[in-house]
Amino acid sequence: MNILLPTDVFPPRCGGAGWSAHALASALMEHGHRVTALVPQPGARGVAREDVLGVPTVRYGYRVPPMPFVKNYARHEQMWPRLAQALVDMAGFNRHEPLVIHAQHVQTTPPAVLAGQRLGVPVVVTVRDHWPWDYFATGLHGDRVPYPRQSAVSLVTDFVARLGPVRGLAALPAIPYVLAHVRRRQHFLRQADAVIAVSRYIAEKLRTIVPSERVHVIPNMVDVEAIAYTVAEPPHGIAVDAPFLLFVGKLERNKGAHLLVDVFRALKDDGQSTEHRAQSVEYKHITSSCQLVVCGTGPLRPFLEQELTALGVQARFLDWTAHDDVLRLMARCELLLFPSAWGEPLSRVPLEASACGAPILAMPTGGTADIIIDGLNGALEPTPEGFARRLAALLAAPEQRQSLGMAARQAAFERFGAERVVPQVEALYQDVIQSVRH
Repeated sequence: MNILLPTDVFPPRCGGAGWSAHALASALMEHGHRVTALVPQPGARGVAREDVLGVPTVRYGYRVPPMPFVKNYARHEQMWPRLAQALVDMAGFNRHEPLVIHAQHVQTTPPAVLAGQRLGVPVVVTVRDHWPWDYFATGLHGDRVPYPRQSAVSLVTDFVARLGPVRGLAALPAIPYVLAHVRRRQHFLRQADAVIAVSRYIAEKLRTIVPSERVHVIPNMVDVEAIAYTVAEPPHGIAVDAPFLLFVGKLERNKGAHLLVDVFRALKDDGQSTEHRAQSVEYKHITSSCQLVVCGTGPLRPFLEQELTALGVQARFLDWTAHDDVLRLMARCELLLFPSAWGEPLSRVPLEASACGAPILAMPTGGTADIIIDGLNGALEPTPEGFARRLAALLAAPEQRQSLGMAARQAAFERFGAERVVPQVEALYQDVIQSVRH
């Protein structure tokens, strides 16, 4: 097949959504399909073609004004017809080679639908976060509290919580646009021939917007063999001689970065309490001998540096780190900490950590339970206090950590490996091609 893969983000500098799109493109190419990615490139001009880690890629440059909401309109509504035309131009339509457009995110979904209608070809959309029902795509009110839907009333308090009283009140005239914009996202999503939810959690939410028969649960994938080859080398330029805990992700509230402070405070308090005094020396020894490596950037870094230092935690903050080196750190950590605070769709962090054989301690938010079965291939705890107690227990049990890591790698291979996931995607492509033809 000929597959056009429009995606908002793509390697080398991107988060999990971009790497998931790249993993899909690479795996499809290995199965003999022709794949071309289209990536909107903010701040650039013109159209550039390049090879991105083996995937033919077209980067479509554009500029937007640096004004809230106006910026969003410029990169979405104004860009949609231009990106649709770019997809039509890229199609190189061949009647002897079935064509599918598979959009990977919010900015590129409407253009994919528009291009599909003009070309008469099927469109598949993958949903990897909360963009179909939340303007900010996190599903968090004020970037803090999970909530199901936005309304005019909720946006009033949401803007104030996100932007502060003055800027939040100044943004209130944008509420009609925000609500209309989310409706437009949903309008285009409903016109897709199939919608992939990366977890059961996302699928439940999508079925309130898209007809249930068009929603398909297909997880993000990982190349377990390629990761094993990568992690055989040590991290480049990053010394990891001492035992360390690892946090990977943006230093933002939805990723639970702030909960690291709550966890270590609870760990300290638990060790100092009367009922656990007998264990306090052991806890102190374990935590003092195990460094916390924080791999990610974001606005919470100053807060984390200050609070973790005050708690006596040996924290090391890495700036932007190459993806392969992140994998190498995962393969060598004592525990990967994943205290996510939002409704995780199906995060790439625990997926890749599983493929690396890392023992994982996570909060069971959103689709994380699709990856980790508590006590079998990882550990799940819903509160900072429980997380702290489980952390201490696991640090004191190296054999259990090793067992969890081995089971995590096996689960990654059996449930999220390319040989498991790609046939599901191919079967869906065949179904939508047949539906369009008839």
